[in-house]
Amino acid sequence: MKNKAAFAVLAAAAFLVACTTEPPAPSGPKPITFEASEPIRIPVAFIAVDAYFTPPGRAPNIEHLHKITPESVARSWAQARLVATGGPGTASLAILDGSVVSEELEKKGGLTGVFGDQQDVKLKARLKARLTVERPGAQGGGATWTAEVDAYADRTVLESASLNERDEAYGKLMQSLAAEFDRSLTAEIQRSMGPALR
Repeated sequence: MKNKAAFAVLAAAAFLVACTTEPPAPSGPKPITFEASEPIRIPVAFIAVDAYFTPPGRAPNIEHLHKITPESVARSWAQARLVATGGPGTASLAILDGSVVSEELEKKGGLTGVFGDQQDVKLKARLKARLTVERPGAQGGGATWTAEVDAYADRTVLESASLNERDEAYGKLMQSLAAEFDRSLTAEIQRSMGPALR
């Protein structure tokens, strides 16, 4: 009897500890950085970042529900990659679109629909931006160079995905969008803005 009583006390204590111990908080999406890429040096006085996209704040858009957005990706990119080295003129990165849309996918019927783990939604992200460099001329004229890109990424999510798994899918979507934006805009700057960088 004493052994049973002692066991009951220990079990109750273990239960109380389990109830008071909070589950570990989800780590959240990994931060997106561009520090590993070589800076793009522009001989201007300063570089501005302006957002011209206003999230609608309702379905099917979901960017407003997350800390990391296409706009924050563009701002992080500009902060890490663009460096003003001084000189006449200005540079600006205009964020023209920074949307993320959740699109419901059509489900299959029959046994596949009943027993299969189907694709639930497709997340589609877009980041459109234009970099402009303006320099004044000697006699009131001037020169302007632009580099514009429209980057896309998408990812599908299964019906069975938990909330954490859906957040993880969104984080990976932002990583893919950031990589595509970085690659595309860097290539366009090198292609069309050579004189502006000298």
